[in-house]
Amino acid sequence: MSFNFLIFDLDGTLIDSQRDIASAVNSVREKYDCDHLPVELVRSYLGNGIDTLIKKAVPEKMKKGIIKTEVRAELFRLFEFYYERCLTDTTVTYPGVIEMLEALKSKKKAILSNKSEYFAYKIVKRLKVSDYFIKVWGGDSLKGVRKPDPKPITDLIKLTDSDISKSLMIGDSANDFLAAKSAGIPCVAVLYGYSDIEQIKQYNPDFIAKTPKDIIDIVS
Repeated sequence: MSFNFLIFDLDGTLIDSQRDIASAVNSVREKYDCDHLPVELVRSYLGNGIDTLIKKAVPEKMKKGIIKTEVRAELFRLFEFYYERCLTDTTVTYPGVIEMLEALKSKKKAILSNKSEYFAYKIVKRLKVSDYFIKVWGGDSLKGVRKPDPKPITDLIKLTDSDISKSLMIGDSANDFLAAKSAGIPCVAVLYGYSDIEQIKQYNPDFIAKTPKDIIDIVS
């Protein structure tokens, strides 16, 4: 089967952004006199948007598992402030991603991330890959409806006048695989991202890509 519309996750699929996100998280923690967290731990919190990230990364500010509304707003503000300052300090596209995007230049492509659309677009713009995509959506593009809900995928397919039978989701996490399955499209699991093979296997992705080059072969 040849796929004509490719929907890519961003963090852990196209870009490695874990260090900059961890830097912003630790700047927030430092503000509250909390110890820094290792990058690997912060990475394990990624994939569900800022709300989940903040709850897991600053549990000291929670009471009975809940962050008060005013505290939550302040944590969000601080995280976004610090993250914007270091947005692409160390963030890069994975090796082979540019070549993969260039090889698939004739295919319609979109980004569907669970991070904010503002940050997602700013990153791909700075990394000079925005021209490859007809849409860049984040977790707030549909008023908070985000992966694993299938609606962002189905809406993207409709909006771009694409054929659902020739659409493909490419990502590295459970949210990507579950959203694709619910939307009725196949998915590619990349092994070079933030999830290991054992985590990925339990979701039975349709395809496995060890490198970005494998995506070219799958799509073609």
